[in-house]
Amino acid sequence: MNSQKKRKDMEPACTWSLLSAEKAASSSLASFSWKELTDYRETYRKHLREKYLKIGVDKCYHHGKHIESRLLLVKEHGISEKTPCGIPQQDHFIEMEHVFDPNEEGSSSSRTVVLQGCAGIGKTAVVHKFMFDWAAGMVAPGRFDYLIYVNCREISHTNNLNAADLITNTFQDIKGPILDIILLYPEKLLFILDGFPELQYHVGDQEEDLTANPQERKPVETLLCSLVKKKLFPESSLLITARLTAVKKFHSLLKQPIQAEVLWYTDAEKRAYFLSQFSGANAAMKVFYGLRDSEGLDIISSLPIVSWMLCSVLQSQGDGDRTVLQSLQTMTDMYLFYFSQCLKTLTGISMWKGQSCLWGLCSLAAEGLQKHQVLFAVSDLRRHGIGVYDTNCTFLNHFLKKVEGVNVYTFLHFSFQEFLTAVFYALKNDNSWMFLDHVQKTWQEIFQQYGKSFSSPMIQFLFGLLHKGKAKTVETTFGRKVSPGLREELLKWTERETKDKSSRLQIEPVDLFHCLYEIQEEEYAKRIIDNLQPIILLQPTYTKMDILAMSFCIKSSHSPLSVSLKCQHLLGFEEEEQTTAFKPTDLTYNQSFQLHNFPVSQLHLLCQALRNPYCKIKDLKLIFCHLTASCGKDLSSVFETNQCLTDLEFVKNTLEDSGMKLLCEGLKHPNCILQTLRLYRCLISPASCGALAAVLSTSQWLTELEFSETKLEASALKLLCEGLKDPGCKLQKLKLCASLLPESSVAVCKYLASVLICNPHLTELDLSENPLGDKGVKYLCEGLRHSNCKVEKLDLSKCNLTDASCVELSSFLQVSHTLKELFVFANVLGDTGVQHLCEGLLHAKGVIENLVLSECSLSAASCEPLAQVLSSTRSLTRLLLINNKIEDLGLKLLCEGLKQPDCQLKDLALWTCHLTGACCRDLCNTLYTNEHLRDLDLSDNALGDEGMQVLCEGLKHPCCKLQTLWLAECHLTDACCGALASVLNRNENLTLLDLSGNDFKDFGVQILCDALIHPICKLQTFYIDTDHLHEDTFRKMEALKMSKPGITW
Repeated sequence: MNSQKKRKDMEPACTWSLLSAEKAASSSLASFSWKELTDYRETYRKHLREKYLKIGVDKCYHHGKHIESRLLLVKEHGISEKTPCGIPQQDHFIEMEHVFDPNEEGSSSSRTVVLQGCAGIGKTAVVHKFMFDWAAGMVAPGRFDYLIYVNCREISHTNNLNAADLITNTFQDIKGPILDIILLYPEKLLFILDGFPELQYHVGDQEEDLTANPQERKPVETLLCSLVKKKLFPESSLLITARLTAVKKFHSLLKQPIQAEVLWYTDAEKRAYFLSQFSGANAAMKVFYGLRDSEGLDIISSLPIVSWMLCSVLQSQGDGDRTVLQSLQTMTDMYLFYFSQCLKTLTGISMWKGQSCLWGLCSLAAEGLQKHQVLFAVSDLRRHGIGVYDTNCTFLNHFLKKVEGVNVYTFLHFSFQEFLTAVFYALKNDNSWMFLDHVQKTWQEIFQQYGKSFSSPMIQFLFGLLHKGKAKTVETTFGRKVSPGLREELLKWTERETKDKSSRLQIEPVDLFHCLYEIQEEEYAKRIIDNLQPIILLQPTYTKMDILAMSFCIKSSHSPLSVSLKCQHLLGFEEEEQTTAFKPTDLTYNQSFQLHNFPVSQLHLLCQALRNPYCKIKDLKLIFCHLTASCGKDLSSVFETNQCLTDLEFVKNTLEDSGMKLLCEGLKHPNCILQTLRLYRCLISPASCGALAAVLSTSQWLTELEFSETKLEASALKLLCEGLKDPGCKLQKLKLCASLLPESSVAVCKYLASVLICNPHLTELDLSENPLGDKGVKYLCEGLRHSNCKVEKLDLSKCNLTDASCVELSSFLQVSHTLKELFVFANVLGDTGVQHLCEGLLHAKGVIENLVLSECSLSAASCEPLAQVLSSTRSLTRLLLINNKIEDLGLKLLCEGLKQPDCQLKDLALWTCHLTGACCRDLCNTLYTNEHLRDLDLSDNALGDEGMQVLCEGLKHPCCKLQTLWLAECHLTDACCGALASVLNRNENLTLLDLSGNDFKDFGVQILCDALIHPICKLQTFYIDTDHLHEDTFRKMEALKMSKPGITW
């Protein structure tokens, strides 16, 4: 017994030691009655009730009593999350007690539930409360016989374990053949993996490494992976907690999970928590409302861990000075405030001794983080200068707690360990500091350990500690000065990470925003943000803290920015009624005023940044944003002052009439300079279109309005057209791609025809992917032919047109003086239709430059009239004939037109046109004479090596000025590489060559590499398949890239 106790004192891993022989021994279950088995279950339930009963009572970090366990379902298997337009449905909230309930059909719900949330949100507390409630029979009745709780951090530094170790550790206080009893009904087991991804190692997915044997010893990561992939105990259920930024690392391993986010405190929940912590309601509410003096503190205090720290410190201060709260803006501020205030509570020991203890905790935390260790024996504490007296001191109880039943310590919260690790690295300024042998990794190596992620709280705390204004508080609290030069070193290192293309791809912008927000220096942020262009934020969920950090950063950058924000779930922005219950009597006027004007809009913080005169966001994309009245009001206020935002796009949004009306009020403001408004897959009513129509008639800046896959009723479009016909309308581009309903398309064409007659400013009209049909085009052309019509670009792709429409379009072409681009892609025009179009083009008064006839069911017969157009229309510079059955004969006819001196064509696309190598002689002869062709696309045609060799003769000719050549999937092999190499050695104009999808081997690629390195070769972009190439060829390609750094593969 004494030896066992001694081992517990010395080794924290002992809590996960192997089964004793007595406990592991099997016994005959047949000898147990059903009553005895029931008694075992009740004994375990009683054990859990006693263990977790004090949740919310201890003064340590236990706040579960005050958590309602309200979750947001981010992803629920088997339930459609979107409307037909692709817009997410309203947020689906669920109580923790119901996550394992049967679904509406009565069948069992998912056997895997993931609880995600940021550090300090209370994931562990939610799980503990769930375990207590289950033991009390209040949740999942009859669903589970036993809960197996695994603290992943506590086992992360253990070498090998088996499933029996995990199970029996949970039941180490219960005697009997518990393992055999538990495994009787594996479908009635719930494994709780708390902090799973924070193991911080790669979780392999190789099936051969996994185990299905509960007794087989495996590395911890393999054992946990076996549980997660259901190789081990496939019938059992899983409840996994994880930090937000880490879920993506293991999500692919899960089978049909329910994914739920642990929510921040709402104002009502935070108010209730403060009332529970203070003896008087007035004192509690004075603190609660005082938080409003600091926007940052008011937001971060919605994290349970921050609320707990605040209450702990302020309770000990009594009615002391609270003005210091106004200076707390960041998480670093809050943690530094907590540790500094705890130091002031010292009794019986000197300030120097308290600082020494804190420094010992810093080195202990850093060593633990380096080794993935969260449990520390007394010997560990002694090695870091913390003695027996210190461990018994109430001062250390603010930071450490003793694990129940063993002589082992852990930090009150894992974020404490991360913060103290950051302090350790911030203050390590020479080689004379203590504990050098124990902490050998640099902070850069810790960054690598976290997968090069700025999401690590330790890294974010390190940024915050280097703020110049915190240096004195840090030194006073920890007795050491911040390392000189570290701040600039961190800045330069961050700049290198964000400028390096491969590193930048691994950076989630919002994580870097948190780092820059922590340091609170706009000049610092300005140097970093420009490297992230464009800024794309597309995570499923963002918190109010995320948006605050982003807002700080975007207003700090004085360069033009492009920002995309996915607002599917913005947490912490609940539009709550502001109550004055328990309002303290001595609030200031400003505090009282804020009670009624506190922002509730999801976009408030972002709009606040946009109103900053230094903010240079030029285009903003809002995805999945539910545009309420408050959102519309905030955006409207932006347009009244912002002189940079010119492009606004809503993607998959529900636009409420009230929100749209307020938004349009801002768009009509004289100071608004918005030029482009796009709505993609949005739900918008006729009333909202009426509000937009009023904008069209008044705005002097709005020149482009785009609806894409946004279904508009005929009445809505009629209202829009009234605005377009107003003399004050300055709109130049109108795009209605896939936005018309079949039953109203013809009527809409009539409305648009009337617009074209009245509006001389409209130069671009996009009606692609709408079922206009020949009848609709007939009405449309009445407007197009009018002398007032100034349309330069017309897109009628995928509009169900036939050759009958071409007759109408031909008449339009003959009278138009302005049309430059015509798109009729993917319509069954046929050869007859093209014949009609060409007649119009031959007699056109305009300056047609771009003609797109791809996928129009054309054959070689269409090429003769097209050749006539090429030979006589000097304005035509681009012709796309992709995916038509042109064949070699058709190309021969086209080449006759290309060789004529009046042909000015620069871009010819013949992708998938059923060509063979026989056509290459005609192309070669064309290149001998045509000096205008710049871009030639022959992809997906069976040219073959012989055809390619013939074409290369023309490519080498001095008259050939071709710059881009597309030869993907042209049935080429190494046999033509010599000819291609000779082109690269002679042609100084070619800058892009696409050879992907061909059968090139190492020999051919090396020939091409030798040619690419030639000084005459000016190739900048080279596409070729490399997956199958030998290592020597790769080295040659890398050497080429070194000698010609401008070239890209």
